[in-house]
Formats: sequence, C-alpha cells, structure tokens
Amino acid sequence: MRQYPVEQVLPSGKHVRTNQQAQSIAYSLDKGMTWKTYDAANPVIAEPPAPYQDQYLEFRDPSVFWHEETHCWISVISLAKLHKVLIYTSPDLKHWDLASEFGPANAVGGVWECPSIFPLSLDGSKKTKWVLMLGLNPGGPPGTVGSGSQYIVGDFNGTTFTADANSIYDRSCPQDSVIFEDFEGDETFAARGWTTTGGLTNASPAKGTLAGQNPVTGYLGQQLLNTFLNGDGTTGTLTSTPFEISHKYINFLVGGGNNANETAIRLKVDGQTVHTSTGSNSESLACQSWDVSALQGKSAVIEIFDNATGGWGHINVDQISFSNTRATNKVANWLDWGPDFYAALGFNGLPQEQRTIIAWMNNWQYGAVIPTDPWRSAMSVPRHLALETIDGKATLVQEPAGKWKALTYGGRTFTFRRVEGVRDLGRIGKTLEIELTFSSREQSSTARGAKFGIAVAATKDYSHETRVGYDFSTQQVFVDRTRSGNVAFDGTFASVYYAPLSPTADGTVSLRVLVDWSSVEVLGGRGQATITSQIFPATDAVYGRLFSTGGETSEVKLRVRQVRSTWR
Repeated sequence: MRQYPVEQVLPSGKHVRTNQQAQSIAYSLDKGMTWKTYDAANPVIAEPPAPYQDQYLEFRDPSVFWHEETHCWISVISLAKLHKVLIYTSPDLKHWDLASEFGPANAVGGVWECPSIFPLSLDGSKKTKWVLMLGLNPGGPPGTVGSGSQYIVGDFNGTTFTADANSIYDRSCPQDSVIFEDFEGDETFAARGWTTTGGLTNASPAKGTLAGQNPVTGYLGQQLLNTFLNGDGTTGTLTSTPFEISHKYINFLVGGGNNANETAIRLKVDGQTVHTSTGSNSESLACQSWDVSALQGKSAVIEIFDNATGGWGHINVDQISFSNTRATNKVANWLDWGPDFYAALGFNGLPQEQRTIIAWMNNWQYGAVIPTDPWRSAMSVPRHLALETIDGKATLVQEPAGKWKALTYGGRTFTFRRVEGVRDLGRIGKTLEIELTFSSREQSSTARGAKFGIAVAATKDYSHETRVGYDFSTQQVFVDRTRSGNVAFDGTFASVYYAPLSPTADGTVSLRVLVDWSSVEVLGGRGQATITSQIFPATDAVYGRLFSTGGETSEVKLRVRQVRSTWR
C-alpha cells in the first residue's frame, strides 16, 4: 500500500487525491537487493470498489499469497473504518478483480488493520481450516487500552471466506435476563424515569454517533446513553428509580472515559456506593458485571455521572439488565490478551505446518512516549502457529518458533512440594526462559485472592517487580506490571492483564515465560493463552521469587534458563 501525500497525476496517467491510500507494485530483479516501482500501471488497485469509494483514505495493508487450488494470486485488503476486508484475485499480480468481502464481525472497537488469511491443518490431520488474522486499534482485549489482535477461523474457497459459527460472537444478554434499561425510543431520560441534573436534564438517548474522533461501537440496538454532547462539554448525572435487587448479577455495556471519579456508572445501596465501573478510554462498549448475590432483596439505584469535559470526559452505557448468569465479555478470539501485540503478520514461503508470525510489540496508546532512547519499539519473539481443538472449538496455539533451544543455556531447576507465601529465588538474570507448572487448587480453596506465580525483573528489595501468575478463582493467567519499573509515562500503563486458561484434566497449570530487558511474553497451557507486555525496569532488576497467596500451592516445578543474545 502507498499513501500519496498530495493530489497528483502519476506516470501511469492515473489521478490520486491527497492522502489517498492505494495498492501498488514494487519488484526486484536481484533477489531483493534493489527494488523498482511499477510506474507503468501503479496503483494497480487505485480505489475502493462501489459503494465504498468514499473510503479512499482508509484502504490499506494488502496481504498477498498464491492460492494453488485456483491458480490465482489472492490479496486481502482492509477497509479500516468499516471493519471489512476485501478479497481480490489476480492471474498475474497486475490485474485484480474483487471477489468478495467479509465483515464486520467480532471486535470492532477500532480500525481493522494488517489483515491476512492462511491455512492450517486442524489437530495435525488432513483437514484444513483457514484463519483470518486482524489488527484492531483501539478496542483490544478486555482490560487493555489501545491496540490488539484477533482471529477468526473458517473456510476459504479461493474467492470467499466463510467463518465458522462458533468463531463468531454476538453480544446478546443471557437468556434469563430482565432488561432494566436499553435506551431505545425517543423519550428523554427524565421521561424514562431517570432523575437528571446538569446538561443531561433535557437529554435523550443517542443513535450510534461519533464520540471524539472515533465512532461508538459495541452497543446493542439503535441507541445508547452517550454523554459526548456539545463537543464533550456536557456534564451531569442520571439516577435511576429505586429497584429491588432480585438476581445475582447486574450486567451492562460501558465505554468512554477511564476515571472512576469523573465518568462512571455505579450501584448505590442505602446511599452507599457498592460497585463502580468505567470505560477503558475507548469508544467500544465492553460488557461488565456486578456480582450482587449478597445484596438480593435490598433496594438500590444506579447512578451514571459525567463530571468531566474534553478528552475522555464522557461515558457510554447500554443494555442494563438483571440476570442469574454473568454476561460474557467474549467478543473476539484474541491472538494475544496483552497490551503489546499488534499488527501480527506471517512469513511467506514457509510450508503450511511451519506458519510463523511476528508482531509489533507496542501499543498506539503510548507507543510514541515509551521511555527508550535512541530506539523505540521492538518485535515479539517469532511464534509458530498451530490449530487445535480445545473445548470443542478450533483454537490457535503458539510457541516460540525456530531453533529456540539453541538460544538457551545453563539453567536451574527447582521442585517444591508446597509453596505458601514467598520463596526467594535470588538473582536469576535479565533474559530468561521460565517453565513453571503447578497443581490447581480445590474449589473450596479458590477464594478471591488465591494466586500463584513468579515475580521477574525485580530489584533486590522487590520494590519493583513484574508478576506473572495464575488466579485460581477465575482460572486466568495474568501479568501484573503495576510496579514493573518506569510506569509513569502513560496513565494506562500500570495495569494487570488476564487471559482465560483452564487447568488440564489432571489439574495442572503450565506457564512458559520469556523475559527480555524490556518485555515479558507468557504462553499458558498449550499456548492457547498468551500475554505480551512491555516493561521498563531498572538495570539491576535481575531478581526473582515465587509467591502463593490465599493458601499453599502444591507440586511446583520450575526451570529457569538463560537466553543468548540473537545479535551474536
């Protein structure tokens, strides 16, 4: 893809507009040492097709491959803001025909970028499935802010990608839900029974409109509560009529600002706030739930307030419901659940069973301000992909690609029958491969706060550390970088990130952790749950220790190996 900075007529005679994105060819006759542009015909795909011609500023990132079955070249191109991919075919790389389109689907909180599609065998068999991989910015995995990567599994016949039904998610409420407020209809908030103050006094629910520079996405129906009014200059409060808590959960969709003191939705019982939720500095609404099982029978009100202006000084809310089932926030198959794995792409020319990807290990939320000099950003460890059936569903699994073992050396092995509290490991180094297995706890011992893991990149007094572990109560692997070193350069950086991971049939949890000077990459289980996170610790942050909270963890096995520099 090339973006043309000014309106001009090209040597091919084709006309392009200012900042137009179009697909062009460059070629090499000396095995990539030098390149020439195909001036006789560039751009070879100049404009988006009808009816999308107005998207010429957001038409980018072609991924090209040869499709043996149809003897055609295939190009997958993104219509970024419309959450669509266009599939083109060509006999010669120069003349292209539109074959089909796909999307929107699953996560649509930001623009779709860097699409690619490729085949993988399922469970190592002769059955082949196709994977559509997409970058998304913003609107990444739950709990993150900014960029992310998702994938969809399906079939491809050379012209059309068809997603598997169980690879696509809708955001409907649990079947037993009682809708409290869906914000549909033309009545003002006051007419709907809400007590209003400030600039919300005469306001009404909004249709899907812009908030800031991005469209609001992820809501249900045609309307939602959106306090982005008067250029984000409106403030005010909405308070519901009192109601009796009759179900175990209150579920809702929320987006907008991430400041509990300024833009939030909260539950009040007897005048006291018992639950508060916010957006994540994203215009994509995410599902959140309050566990109110201990409050059943009590009278409560819901309060939604906006005390801020400008920036993220607004809140978006939709579909408040009562249910005995916690609503899921599953809206996508996340390639990685961390904040720093974006625009993943595969290496061409490898056999199908050697599919290898690499990602930009950063996030557009803070990519321009990370505290590094003179270089900024890095790439993830290249990862080998496979497709395995997990919980009845075709799931991507990942592992470090290539001759990884050749990069590791030395090593210390630890075995502990039980660990409770902390177990100091001393000086373990800065570039590490860590393999950690342990037994999951009985359900009776998985109270909130029951966690086990390893602290890495820690100073000797553990005032700074990055924690990698497992939450037994929620069955999630996590990376906690809230005290990982320099975290002050962005208000969202000091966070904890989670990925779902069930124990194996024998009750074992396995984590593989790759630690570099400024990064932690975690692969849980068979590699189906990964979290990639940048960290910026002190130069003397080379210590580590195990931790077990909420009780003891048994059958702990730990191996720590050093990783050689790839530059030598």
